[in-house]
Amino acid sequence: MNPRLLATLLLPALAAFAASACRRDRPQPVVMTVARGTEPFWSVQVRTDGMQFTRLGIDSSYYPYAPPDFDASGRAVYRSKRFGADPLLTLVIERSDCRDGMSEQRYPGKAVLTLGDSTWLGCATVVPDSLDAR
Repeated sequence: MNPRLLATLLLPALAAFAASACRRDRPQPVVMTVARGTEPFWSVQVRTDGMQFTRLGIDSSYYPYAPPDFDASGRAVYRSKRFGADPLLTLVIERSDCRDGMSEQRYPGKAVLTLGDSTWLGCATVVPDSLDAR
């Protein structure tokens, strides 16, 4: 077989193979916990790529992920700030039976969200282990 013809036939296949081998798909973020509350409806998704704060009828806000600190009571405390002018988001999660006020669904943790001057109470789907438990 003619080497030029062979190269012409193989070159597109090799280029496609090389492109797929070099392309690295970004891993999907892992949701570590979700805290949510009612009246007003709000939620915070704590993910490996950041924290997403949502209120019903209002656009979502994204904050950088910071691993939790643990206070003397063993509560997980997430603190994050987006920009110099944005308020600090603080999410405190403690291991305690929690039921949301609407559906009476049970959760393993209670959550307190503070954003600027506003504080909301809610429940959390997952309670991170304290440093003592590790």
